[in-house]
Amino acid sequence: MLLLPAALPLAACGFEPLYADHSGEVTEADLAAVKIMPVREHVGQLLQWQLEREFNPDGATVTPRYALHVALSIKGDYLAIEPNNVAPRGSISAAADMALTTLDEKTTLYRGKIQSISDYNITTNPYSSEVGRSGAEKSVVEDIGEQIEIRLSTYFHNRSAAE
Repeated sequence: MLLLPAALPLAACGFEPLYADHSGEVTEADLAAVKIMPVREHVGQLLQWQLEREFNPDGATVTPRYALHVALSIKGDYLAIEPNNVAPRGSISAAADMALTTLDEKTTLYRGKIQSISDYNITTNPYSSEVGRSGAEKSVVEDIGEQIEIRLSTYFHNRSAAE
């Protein structure tokens, strides 16, 4: 009851949840029609597979109408370097430039940049450190994939609302 007065101004400004039921079908169909172009390197393949699962979770056969181009770069860094030149923490940062185009690649529909950072512990055990680094790498790739899905969902939602 107390939240009702707070929600009234949101209705007046056109606020609408991104995942509202009335337009979700259009957004899901549009996402399924996105062909993810190959992304370089192993982490790029992980991102590509994640996007394919997220955009078309049922694996339905859909005729592509759009092409998604992603340029992904990953960088490792050492943090908190101690006086004896030992770094107890590492950091993985990723940056992605994305472009949604028509399938013939003649028209760019949406363009954006995404960044993500994840840290991990560096221990005296090399295996533990590698597992931590690998986990941080996976984390930034998953984060970038989620951000791409949110941005494209928003793009398709706004486009269908304008039509």
